[in-house]
Amino acid sequence: MGTVTLRISPVPRPRLVAALVIGVLAPACATVPLGRRGELSVREAPEPIVVAAWAEPHALPAGGGQAQILIRVQKRGGARFPGIEVRLHASNGALFSNGRTLVTDAQGMTRDRLTTRRSAVVTLNAGGTRYRFRVPVGDEAATAEP
Repeated sequence: MGTVTLRISPVPRPRLVAALVIGVLAPACATVPLGRRGELSVREAPEPIVVAAWAEPHALPAGGGQAQILIRVQKRGGARFPGIEVRLHASNGALFSNGRTLVTDAQGMTRDRLTTRRSAVVTLNAGGTRYRFRVPVGDEAATAEP
């Protein structure tokens, strides 16, 4: 085994700062952080919840477009549940949230926007409850149920 000699040369401060910013922020922007079991990680809800999620419009025309993704979180019994963390992932296209954690408002609602040209499966984790649904595009949209 040989020895390796490292030669460190001074780096001008602006380049160093840019390198640190790119090294720290670029990976976070490019990927959706996943939990230890491959789930979208969020803080667990303090009590059992009921999650409903849907797209408006429920299907996109040929060529794709944008759909609002709406998420409603309720306590058992129907009371709205504010402050619940929600994270989303789409199999195709891009979400406006880009994998960031969203939080339900006073009405227990949060939203995101999906932009896609192909059919996508939207997966979300709301307070530890996983939910998945499909947003069809084009010919698939004609056969999709509303």
